[in-house]
Amino acid sequence: MTTLADTRAPSATQERTPLWRPFRIHAELDLKDFWRSPIQLAFIVAMPVMFYVIFGFAMRDGAAAEVTHGANTLTQANLSFAGVLVFALLSVVLANVAISLAIKRHHGLFKRFRTTPVSPVSVMGGFLVNTLVSMFIVFGAVTAIGVLGLGVQLPTDRLLTLGAVSLLGFLAIAPLGVALSLVPPNADSAVPLVNAVFFPVAFMSGAFVAIPFPGPVQQVIDLLPGKPLMDLFTPALAGTGPVWDSGAALVLVAWGIFGTAASVAFFSWASESEPRTFSRLRATGEES
Repeated sequence: MTTLADTRAPSATQERTPLWRPFRIHAELDLKDFWRSPIQLAFIVAMPVMFYVIFGFAMRDGAAAEVTHGANTLTQANLSFAGVLVFALLSVVLANVAISLAIKRHHGLFKRFRTTPVSPVSVMGGFLVNTLVSMFIVFGAVTAIGVLGLGVQLPTDRLLTLGAVSLLGFLAIAPLGVALSLVPPNADSAVPLVNAVFFPVAFMSGAFVAIPFPGPVQQVIDLLPGKPLMDLFTPALAGTGPVWDSGAALVLVAWGIFGTAASVAFFSWASESEPRTFSRLRATGEES
């Protein structure tokens, strides 16, 4: 005999999906897709490694020389290593995120989510977990090169600070990468437009060479994301001096808030200029 209790519809509490589940699913899918594309991983790792090898070996003879950066004293090898960490973080978390999302959006790979209850936070969060993994893979590669071949000495008493700076940098720069991905009007323009932002920000930070700029110009550069990253990674690798730059950290936090606000305000599942060829192929596939 069927009772009222048996036929009663499930409650909203029973049907509600845990908030973390869509995020976990998208993170797993992105990671599986990432590891199925070794060429993509090689490309992400290649550029920071290439620049580090070029600049690192060029300065190898003076690797043990003591240099100053602000209130910190460290070896030239460690200063160059701080620079390559800045370059690698910006390359993976800013440039790669912006280019990848712009291309996916242009080709309609996110468009199917527009008619589903999937939250943009889950999709973007899953993608950014993959980016975080990529960042630490790149960090591991350049660390191995630096320690084994370029005279880098990691200060064991500042490793926690180094990890904290890495996470803060990721949390601040990742929203900027998502926001920057909304700028290119199509996939063809994504690489040149993003690189036009990435390379100046990276090199003006002093990541590889300290370039003297006039006072007013330097004041502007100090407010760009690259310079505070350099000012945080350097103390984490120094032997003496303060271990943390609160002013630089606040600048990064401000950039993270700005990037998050811009991403939320202008977020779109699809590009307005989705290629006709892709739409035609997709329509043909659905008919068949």
